[in-house]
Amino acid sequence: MKFKERLHINLVIPLVLVAIGFAIALPFHIFINYQANKEKQKATTVIHTSKVNVSENVTALGRIQPKDKVINLSGSSSLQYVRVSQIFVKEGDKVKHEQVIAILDSLTKLQAALQQAKLKAQVSQAELNKIKSGNAKKAEITAQQAQIGNLKAQFQGQITIQKAKIARLNAQFKNAQTEYLRYKNLYDAGAITASENDTKRLNVATYQEQINEEISTLNQILSTFPKQILEGKANLEKLKEVRPEDVRVAQLEFYQAKAAVLEAEADLELAYVKSPIDGTVLKIHTYAGEGISNNGIVDLAQTKDMYVIAEVYETEVGKIKLGQKATISSNSLSKELYGKIEQIGLQVGQKQVFNGDKTLDIDARTVEVKIRLNPLDSDQAAKFINLQVETKIKIN
Repeated sequence: MKFKERLHINLVIPLVLVAIGFAIALPFHIFINYQANKEKQKATTVIHTSKVNVSENVTALGRIQPKDKVINLSGSSSLQYVRVSQIFVKEGDKVKHEQVIAILDSLTKLQAALQQAKLKAQVSQAELNKIKSGNAKKAEITAQQAQIGNLKAQFQGQITIQKAKIARLNAQFKNAQTEYLRYKNLYDAGAITASENDTKRLNVATYQEQINEEISTLNQILSTFPKQILEGKANLEKLKEVRPEDVRVAQLEFYQAKAAVLEAEADLELAYVKSPIDGTVLKIHTYAGEGISNNGIVDLAQTKDMYVIAEVYETEVGKIKLGQKATISSNSLSKELYGKIEQIGLQVGQKQVFNGDKTLDIDARTVEVKIRLNPLDSDQAAKFINLQVETKIKIN
């Protein structure tokens, strides 16, 4: 091959190879740039979207509420037809837990009932002590002892009387017997008649019969009175005996009396209307001299910590998280209030707070979101309980 031809071939081959390499590299470079631009665009989109989310808010209507809501304080339902006798607070006053707010006019009657219950308990206690000491039947014991003494006296007296009768009859019997013997001798001598002799003999028999009767009465006294005395002594011992069943009954009566005192004390406490919380008097419904109305006596609330109950639409509640910040505004407020989400409701319900015509949003479904206001804003919010407000929740 000639030199020129070889030189031409040597020059053409590198050029072809370069052209082929360029043809292969160009599409690859284009693909790489396309992917890079795509990733850059995606990153830009993410950044743009993130910037949009940073400024996104969820708005909702709400109402200002104290912690644990408003407490309506009234008298006990067990006390009917009572009036307020005294009231010790005015609207806006701060009250402490268990502080007396008012006194009802049932106080005097309930105090008397308590005193009566205490007296009955004292009587019951004394009766129990008497039974335990064996003196519960003191009067009966005294009467029984007197009866035994009376039986002994009668016994001794009747014995003395009977013995005296028998002794007198014995003396008369001996005289009659002596006279009969004298008359019998005379009769035997023929000095007197048989009739006279028989009379003297009958006198002897009569006295003997009377003596026998009196001896029989004496024996009856000796057998009857000792038995009655023994029975009286046995009854006396029974009266002195402290029986467990008597103690048990007296103890139960005492416990019942003590329970009545506790019940009377509890009833008396109902005459004192006390605050169940540390809080503020929002409204007085019943004044001294008035009967307790259906609205109760006073409205109380714990206003140290104030909240806003925001009604968030069910379609947006998924964006709400605990701790998110919220801004609260109203034309009635001198400045915006701030707080954080403390609680998200678990129940979807109908909307309660409406802006303008409620018929336009009557079927709306919302979830109550509880926003705790900052401590510095609670004082202002406490002056506007139940105020309708607009809330703006940052959902970043």
